[in-house]
Amino acid sequence: MKTKNYSKDTSFSGKNIIIIFFLLISIVMHSQVRVNFTPRKPIASPSTSIYNIKGDFTLIGNTNLTLNNYDVNEPNSNNNMIYVDIDGDSNTFNSSSANLTFSTENGAIPECSKVVFAGLYWTGRSSDGSNSPDIFNVTKNSVTKTFNKRKVKLKGPTSSSYTEITANTNDIYYPQNSDGFMYSAFAEITEYVKANGIGKYTVADIALVEGNGGSTGYYGGWGIIVVYENSKMKWRDITVFDGHAYVQGNSTLSHQIPISGFNAVQTGQVNVKLGLMAGEGDRSISGDYFNIQRSSDNNWQALNHTGNSTNNFFNSSIQTGGNTRNPNLVNNTGLDISMFNIPNPSNSVIANNQTSTTLRYGSTQDTYVIFMAAMAVDAYIPDPEGVMSLVTINGVPATSTTTVTPGQEIEYSIKILNEGTENINNAQIKIQLPYTATFVNGSQNGVINFSPLPTPNNIYFNPNDGPSGTLIWDIGTLPVPATPTTVLGELKYKIKITEDCFLLKNPNCVPSASLFGYINGIGAITGIQIINKPFIQGYVTSGLCIGDPILNPITTMIDATNFINQNCQNTITELVFNYCSPISQVPFNSIASNYPIGTQFYNSYPVNGSTIEYTNSNPFPNTLGSFNYYAVPPNANGCYYTLKINIVGSPTITAPQAVNIVGCSTNAIT
Repeated sequence: MKTKNYSKDTSFSGKNIIIIFFLLISIVMHSQVRVNFTPRKPIASPSTSIYNIKGDFTLIGNTNLTLNNYDVNEPNSNNNMIYVDIDGDSNTFNSSSANLTFSTENGAIPECSKVVFAGLYWTGRSSDGSNSPDIFNVTKNSVTKTFNKRKVKLKGPTSSSYTEITANTNDIYYPQNSDGFMYSAFAEITEYVKANGIGKYTVADIALVEGNGGSTGYYGGWGIIVVYENSKMKWRDITVFDGHAYVQGNSTLSHQIPISGFNAVQTGQVNVKLGLMAGEGDRSISGDYFNIQRSSDNNWQALNHTGNSTNNFFNSSIQTGGNTRNPNLVNNTGLDISMFNIPNPSNSVIANNQTSTTLRYGSTQDTYVIFMAAMAVDAYIPDPEGVMSLVTINGVPATSTTTVTPGQEIEYSIKILNEGTENINNAQIKIQLPYTATFVNGSQNGVINFSPLPTPNNIYFNPNDGPSGTLIWDIGTLPVPATPTTVLGELKYKIKITEDCFLLKNPNCVPSASLFGYINGIGAITGIQIINKPFIQGYVTSGLCIGDPILNPITTMIDATNFINQNCQNTITELVFNYCSPISQVPFNSIASNYPIGTQFYNSYPVNGSTIEYTNSNPFPNTLGSFNYYAVPPNANGCYYTLKINIVGSPTITAPQAVNIVGCSTNAIT
């Protein structure tokens, strides 16, 4: 096994739309906002704070605690509460379910929709004493279980058993001796929902207790938000944001959430949808409200949906479009999940071309917490398109077989279209080469199919952009053709598959080369930016989703078996890095430099909401011992590399005078 040794003497030193998202509080000395509301950015695309998609968002959720003697209008305060437990599993104390469905707008087929982002939230109150610890024991029917506010169990429609979901340290707020002990938690579950699809989701063992919770009462439940896209649906700008606001009743305070960054549709009706999750709103206590500022006169528009009122907005109702829930209660005793369209007569609330708005909430009587809000606005997006295809493998026309061997060359084609209604200025193509390949110099050739020719119309390769460099085509202005299917330009180029044994001889995956490309530009009329819009492979020609764009990158599998047998028998697959203690910091760059540029390092794999990423600003821990870590190259298509960091104590050695001894162990010293 190959090792890297360092002694203690060695010196170690897609859409980029900005949302300004902060909370403005009325003039008070102490804010009730415990965690500031900020855009929830997905793990896979941390620069995304607004989703510009053909698609929508949806909410599902349910309560896991209900009245012992259920009544539609009875509050949870001063009442005996019991667990909801519908899953028939004796290993869970509480559970409830809700069915995930997608829209059929414009003939969209739900099974053809693609999940872009999914987040699981849960909330509750589990103590009426002097404090509320994060971890506590509950005994029911002579069985004792340890609950953790940061952990729940999730089971999707294609899963046969539960998966434990854990919230990160800062997601979101867990008061132990203040704010009525009402907590809220979050974990991203995008990959889980992608794998499970539409159908029934069950959440179990939220950290809750049964009994009488006094004047505040016990409550608890969960919600899932899913942002999804479908080529048949309308363009929307979607924002998802979360935090924790403890709204104290019996006050006149109002709190505002300004939102900017969306681009409302240029003409016609602007449709607006709002989604909210909150806790401890009572059906029998009024005075709580949620408003939006009207663009027509800057006054506040009071909001409500079919299950609440403008003066009792948070009233323990779940309004998520009529999807199946178990149980399906009117009174959810402290849990609010709502998804509804905001009335916008004559576009008086959100106008054409509008790019910002402000939400307001408050209470004069009821106390509650808000921890998630989402908004979707009908939008206009300029619509250039890049259609990619595989042309040849080692000079032979590509067929349905897309397997290559090390050292072979692959030729690709990118066809450029403008399917929108305005010219695209500063049009640019960027193609990120996979870490398993290199660019074939001089292979690029770009052809323009319209006149006059645009400027600068320049094609060049930047070796310092991305793991293996980036091929860039600065086109200039793309016109609007007579028909949207007209090909305005085409770029062809070649890459060569790597012969690096370390990259190829990876026991954790079959190596591959995935083509990721993007088109950028600015709408000539609207000024709206197109930032890193992904290429497509073409369109589905058969089956349920016929006509839908194929959004996945082109992936070519690398058959390296013979090459490895002939050339890589002595190549190691796991690097080991040894350090002496005490060490102030594990040198991040000395580890990262052994892997492709852009590789990310984690303490566990697959990556989920509780995984820790190590970076130059958050280096590997300098703890004594031997620890395993995981290196994930960019656009890795499921590949990862294992590595080990050993930190050992330096031995005490008696040596002759004036002799320096350096080493991590006596075996290393001669």
